[in-house]
Amino acid sequence: MKKDSHTLIVKAKAGDTRAMNKLFSIWYPRVYNWGYRYFGDKEMAAEISQQAFLLMQQKLGQLKDPASFKSWLYRTVINLCHNETRRRKINQKAVERLTYRSRRDTAPAADYMYLKKERSKQVLDALARLPEEQRTVVIMKEYEELKFREIAEILNISENTAKSRLYYAYKAMRKFFLTQPQTKAIRYE
Repeated sequence: MKKDSHTLIVKAKAGDTRAMNKLFSIWYPRVYNWGYRYFGDKEMAAEISQQAFLLMQQKLGQLKDPASFKSWLYRTVINLCHNETRRRKINQKAVERLTYRSRRDTAPAADYMYLKKERSKQVLDALARLPEEQRTVVIMKEYEELKFREIAEILNISENTAKSRLYYAYKAMRKFFLTQPQTKAIRYE
């Protein structure tokens, strides 16, 4: 952890509002993106982000080691996502709520944007179909670019378990993509 981040965390724990706001501005995009990738829904991502930062503000004083802030925050976000999923039972419904504008323009730029959105929708759909444990590892590895050691620490599992979950997630996603008729029509460049 950078020295500046360490200092911010110490100050925020002591009640420094500016330091807390700075932590918020640094970490909000990552937390929001985590929520979006997990649920595939902007509103849910914003809601999870708000909940995570409310908890951070309330419980930061309980954090013993500022060096473990990153793991602590990720664990908080993961738990909120899992709890929300269980509470609302939205594993499959999250992607359905996503809306994509219809294809109106046939210009090459519009085609490219359409294909990009379709690819994104397919990835979110494939992620939504994965079990929570696998989805969490995929997001942590691919989108957050965490190392297996960090994933294992955050989830309190072994590195081999993290690798295994990622392997089975990729296998399931590949199978999903191969069974989707629209996947064959979209060229992945």
